[in-house]
Amino acid sequence: MIFLIFTVLTCYVLMQSIETISFSSRIAGKLTGRLALGTTIQTSVYTMSRVFLPPLLLAFSYMIETDLSLQIFLLVAISLVFLSFFASIFIILKLNFFQVLFQRLFLLYDSSRLPTAIFKVITRKQFAVDLVQMSYTPKLRDLSYKKIFASTVSYFFLSAGFLIAFSLAILIPEYRMTMSQTITAFHGIGAVFLAIYIDPMMSKSLDIKTQNKQWLTNIYSILLGRSLAYMCSFVVFLSLYLYARLT
Repeated sequence: MIFLIFTVLTCYVLMQSIETISFSSRIAGKLTGRLALGTTIQTSVYTMSRVFLPPLLLAFSYMIETDLSLQIFLLVAISLVFLSFFASIFIILKLNFFQVLFQRLFLLYDSSRLPTAIFKVITRKQFAVDLVQMSYTPKLRDLSYKKIFASTVSYFFLSAGFLIAFSLAILIPEYRMTMSQTITAFHGIGAVFLAIYIDPMMSKSLDIKTQNKQWLTNIYSILLGRSLAYMCSFVVFLSLYLYARLT
């Protein structure tokens, strides 16, 4: 059981962290005038993060099939979102570092295939070319609360949807398979928000060829909303855990 819990923690936090880091590719694309490549690389990195999803879901499914108690599951869920929250805050604070890594990736990708370029970025410490640094970091008061809220709602369902679905599977064991399939419903809600508002809004601001920094403010708003989504999940699962302890 300890090995399964460790697998779940590792896969979930790595998957969520890589997804968050992938936003740096859009920043690097904007700063270097390679918007299309920045968007494509973000999609590629986001997709590659899905490699952690099968072992994550299999480990969770096996734990539930072996009659895992609801309280232990909720403790695991609390740990997942708690660690992901701090990982996302760290990534936001180090956003310039990560976008510089993607600039290196762009240059290496010109002469290599993507897997080779990623390997070279990870292993090569020195780089001869001067890279563009972020010259502006928006203040908290400059961020859009509407965009933060939309991002929080979207990523709450995307990041916590399958945790909620598995909770229902434990609560209603006779309909365990049916409850586990509600993952698609929770993910669908988040995906709709992402598809019709967040991603188009970010792409539109990136395409505007002006010197204002609204595009960077939008990205920070989205990333902060994503971090708050983990915190909302933490509050939800902690409340459920405390309720389960009292009943």
